[in-house]
Amino acid sequence: MVRTTNSAGLAVPIALVVIAVGLLGVTGAVSVIVGEQRRPPPAAGYVGVVLMLGFVALGVLALIATYKGRNARALFDGNGFWWDNGTARALIPWDGLTGVAVHWSRLGRGTKLYSLELYPQGPVDRDDPVLWPLVRDTDPPGPDLPRVHYQLPFRAGARDAVMAGLRRHAPALWLGELRRPAGHIGRPDRRGHRTRNRSAG
Repeated sequence: MVRTTNSAGLAVPIALVVIAVGLLGVTGAVSVIVGEQRRPPPAAGYVGVVLMLGFVALGVLALIATYKGRNARALFDGNGFWWDNGTARALIPWDGLTGVAVHWSRLGRGTKLYSLELYPQGPVDRDDPVLWPLVRDTDPPGPDLPRVHYQLPFRAGARDAVMAGLRRHAPALWLGELRRPAGHIGRPDRRGHRTRNRSAG
């Protein structure tokens, strides 16, 4: 099996920077409020505190998400693509796919963001207990590929291993490495997932 893991090398520093900016902003806003001689203190000071606390909350949530996904991993073998979220594992069989590809886009000047794209032959279960975080609904690079598919972002250092695994285990499905527009990395439909689960329950 070929193993690749998402890296916290980019997410953690960004989250820490966001938290630091938020804390500095809160400190500055509180200083304005405390040092203000007028009564009552200006509303802008309170607004600043709330906004900066929002930055802190975003950073903390990002750290929590990174921690929860620390054991997640993708594996390839002759049966298909396996996704292990750290607590459970699910298989997407090769014979259920119409194509696989590696996509990349630029973030700024020097950073490339990579993703594994898995295009199914039939419908996708958007609420699969293990696979739902990988489901995306985006414009495909070709007219014969479905909009709803699986996308797995991965670190740049895993590119060669991912491509070697695909070429070895799924050469007939290999669509190549394609450059996509900036921001091609999607996000899970968390709100829709929660809504559908509540309706089903």
